[in-house]
Amino acid sequence: MAITNNGTVNSLVNSQVPDDYTRPTVTTFTDYEYVRNLSLSVLKVTVDDADPATTMAAIIEDVTIGITKQVDDILAADFLASATVTAYADWTVLSTNLTGVTKSDPLLTDAAANFICTVKLYIKAA
Repeated sequence: MAITNNGTVNSLVNSQVPDDYTRPTVTTFTDYEYVRNLSLSVLKVTVDDADPATTMAAIIEDVTIGITKQVDDILAADFLASATVTAYADWTVLSTNLTGVTKSDPLLTDAAANFICTVKLYIKAA
């Protein structure tokens, strides 16, 4: 019995995915019990790299703030470790918190830049 996160599928539109980026291979399933919609924030400075493909991979894989780490934390908080739970995440939208240019928008403040990732979390328990 354990909580198993199969990983994060990258379902972003092709126009957002760098040409040299390889989408992760993740074991998915269709017999999920429920889907949870999440909006996860990934601090840009933590995952930044000069190579866009490396940055995209880090958004998923960073061990302190990446999507997979945040999903692991959510699953650990929501389920007992003795339960048999399997999950995977599907990353569908990428945006940032620095949008708009009005006097109250984060772009004109000292707010840290964040990637905002819309993720669907598919979960099944035995």
